[in-house]
Amino acid sequence: MVSEGESSRLGNRNVRLEDTNLVKVKYPYDGSWIQLRAKFGEKHLPLLRELVELAKQKKASYNARILFRDAKIYLHLSVPIQLYLKHFKKGDAYGELIAGFDLNSDRVNLVIIDKYERIVDVKTEWFPEVTSPGFPREKARALRLRALAKLLKYCYTHGVGAVVFENLLDVKKRRFTKSKTANRKISRFAKRELLRHAISMSLKYGFKVLLADPKNTTSSREHREVMLKYGLDRHTASAYIVALRGLAYQIKQVK
Repeated sequence: MVSEGESSRLGNRNVRLEDTNLVKVKYPYDGSWIQLRAKFGEKHLPLLRELVELAKQKKASYNARILFRDAKIYLHLSVPIQLYLKHFKKGDAYGELIAGFDLNSDRVNLVIIDKYERIVDVKTEWFPEVTSPGFPREKARALRLRALAKLLKYCYTHGVGAVVFENLLDVKKRRFTKSKTANRKISRFAKRELLRHAISMSLKYGFKVLLADPKNTTSSREHREVMLKYGLDRHTASAYIVALRGLAYQIKQVK
């Protein structure tokens, strides 16, 4: 069950947070409300308290998703980004370097450059098992997010001030392997979801977040030249081009 947020309806039209341990869910057949006890992680309680108060004042909304798994009910909330950052921001990135990312179904590639377009650092986090037949979708999601978190933390501690991602909303489905099963998993790879998480995780560190046009980042003359010039694999070369586009944008903004 998925329900969109709506501030005029006390935060959500079908799922209401009454307190940090109490949730009401609207029964779709007669419009009545079912009251349920809820248990959230201790670290999320301050955020939830504020969200409850704002929702009751019709000043905030939140999307909600209810899942049924292993005889248990799980509630996932999408809260306003500014409220999330208020409670979970980890720092302010003041570095001068720029990090370009290439997000894929089985790996995340990172290239850090300076203002002269020179490569400062290169890293890759792999998780090839996620395209294996029968690999759980939720576990694959967790591995991707863990890899992203690790690389973003590395950027924060190594002088990066801006991070650049391909605008995955404009990327069509791709095929990476000869396995039909793996290709189906890749085609279902949640690009929008991963990009959304990448942005929110980056903002937690105070990075400036930029989205680059994905056109010609993987199959172009520029891409081939970068691979040959720096001896990079195709995914790392893509991350480098993405970083260059972020740098070009920043230079243009200064002018």
